[in-house]
Amino acid sequence: MMGTADPQPSMFYHINLEQYVTADHPMRKIRPLIDTARIRQLCEPLYAETGRPSIPPEQLFLALVGGYLLGVTSERALVRELTGNLVLRWFVGLDLDQMPWDHSTFSQNRKRRFTESGLLERLFDETVARAIKQKLVSQHTTLDGTLVQANASHKSFVPMEVFLKPEEYKRRIRSLDTDAAQEQDPGNPTVTFRGERRSNQTHVSTTDPDAKLANKGHGTAAMVGYTVNGLMENRHRLLLGINVESFRGPASEMDGGRELLDRFHATHAMRIQTVGADKGYFAKPFLTALFRRRIRPHIAAKTTGREAVHQRVRRMGQTGGYRLSQRARKKIEELWGEAKCWHGFRQFRRRGLLQVRDEAYLMGWLLNLKRLATILPAPA
Repeated sequence: MMGTADPQPSMFYHINLEQYVTADHPMRKIRPLIDTARIRQLCEPLYAETGRPSIPPEQLFLALVGGYLLGVTSERALVRELTGNLVLRWFVGLDLDQMPWDHSTFSQNRKRRFTESGLLERLFDETVARAIKQKLVSQHTTLDGTLVQANASHKSFVPMEVFLKPEEYKRRIRSLDTDAAQEQDPGNPTVTFRGERRSNQTHVSTTDPDAKLANKGHGTAAMVGYTVNGLMENRHRLLLGINVESFRGPASEMDGGRELLDRFHATHAMRIQTVGADKGYFAKPFLTALFRRRIRPHIAAKTTGREAVHQRVRRMGQTGGYRLSQRARKKIEELWGEAKCWHGFRQFRRRGLLQVRDEAYLMGWLLNLKRLATILPAPA
């Protein structure tokens, strides 16, 4: 017999959020890895001793991690998820009778407390230290950089007036006045770049001055973005370091890579033995820097380059360790793809180099939590 729906809802429900989180749900595996007591300890100096009680800072961080895990792309959308997503409520610690806070809570807390505190950097480093302590980190690593789109458009780029000749400046102002008179949509103005040469030396974004015009090589379209560098260990694909640089061509990847290596050695009591990378790192200054740090460069070799350091790296290409590093280095591309396709890392939400670095640390922290959730045994 065909059943019918009961149109009369119950007046009372006896439910627990725990019952809506399945045993194999990723959030159930990740939640025990986040030490909320440690987050409160790190946040304590940022709050006054008197006044009204604030929203618990650990809940803010849990909401951000949960939002990135779900690929939620805005804070307004995150609040909507907190309203109706029972699993996310359980993850954050909001009971059914608690209403989620306003979306501006995230931006106000970043602005007043978290942006300059280095909290996310500390949380990322402590997760790496935990993995090292449990002997999950290999001494063989991979370096790679990727472009991430900034929260700014091509239309936000205007000439740096100091570089313009007086006649060119007058022509530009007159053209802007003419365009403004004909503009029909002030929120999305029509801007014509035809016949105008633009570069990072002559133009700057009014929306995000730290963002630059960037591309991956000749023949590819330019985007407004940042260079994100990552240092990955080859055994479990854990990120040992992540940073963001304003795009400066290959230099932003090589300089950022050296900074990641130095920072890892200064932060953790562990030495890196080998670094694998693609051909973009096959440059004399970078190779020399690795040898000076007593790191073997397993860098994909180019046919160009006749210096002694180039020949030395080519000879390493005959070893089994070199071949293993070159095979493992592709795993970091999988990490970037995972972050961009599933967790909203294709474009930064925030603006300014300091803010996007915080966002990158949050993404690196999330990726490491996902790795650890699959490696470590489930809590009893």
